[in-house]
Amino acid sequence: MVLGLEFRRLLERELRKSIDFTFKQNMDFKEIWNCTNEDDFLYGWYMGRSDDFCRNQFFLHYHKAPNKKEAKEIQDILLNHAKDFRDQLAKK
Repeated sequence: MVLGLEFRRLLERELRKSIDFTFKQNMDFKEIWNCTNEDDFLYGWYMGRSDDFCRNQFFLHYHKAPNKKEAKEIQDILLNHAKDFRDQLAKK
């Protein structure tokens, strides 16, 4: 594990909250953005927003950009939550 435990916990907690918040917003992205597949749009939007959040938090926490190992660990955390997000999309 390259990332500190405190930082990993921060990312895990905030990503879980982000999934819940996204669905509670109850926005109709299909009409707002005129997209044909709302689930794919939401997935891409969420993953892009989450990646940006994680990289910003890393910079704020460590005062540097992540190296390859750190970026890989962040990516692994994001991918775990990507599965959770897909599961939420299936439930809606």
